[in-house]
Amino acid sequence: MTSTSIPASWTFVPLKELGSWSGGGTPSKAKPQYWQGGTIPWVSPKDMKTERIADSEDHITKEAVSHSTASLINPGAVLIVTRSGILRHTLPVAVSSVVVTVNQDLKALSPRNGIMAEYVAWALRAFGRDILNTCSKQGTTVNSVETAKLLRFEIPVAPTEQQRSIVAEIEKQFSRLDEAVANL
Repeated sequence: MTSTSIPASWTFVPLKELGSWSGGGTPSKAKPQYWQGGTIPWVSPKDMKTERIADSEDHITKEAVSHSTASLINPGAVLIVTRSGILRHTLPVAVSSVVVTVNQDLKALSPRNGIMAEYVAWALRAFGRDILNTCSKQGTTVNSVETAKLLRFEIPVAPTEQQRSIVAEIEKQFSRLDEAVANL
């Protein structure tokens, strides 16, 4: 992280300290009972094209969760792609708005009290290039972010009320931009 001045009430905090982290997994495709009729979103990099995840292309069953490395992730988690070709140029980040599972190419942060998921997501987007430059694995065939380095990466964390204000202002400005684009 580059040295940046921040307000006295803010602190630089390693990502690992913002809440609990989890990874994902892929239930066996050879077991149709894990996939057919599944209702639980199973998020992979192809789903990470939006700021909020409410659904996914693929779904798994409760049986798949019980008998595989996939685990349920509660709404309000920050999802980050850590292994995919897209990492050559972009760090996809989204916030889950429903219970999801993720594949092994993503990590999920369930923020602790006082940390807003949307704030962390916007910070990760803002520092995406720095994260890719400092946390990428070298010499791998698929672009990857090294988890240990990612968890050590620090972001500036504002007090909770300021997090709310910052998120509200960012979302207001993007809404204005979206409206302007639509009017064109």
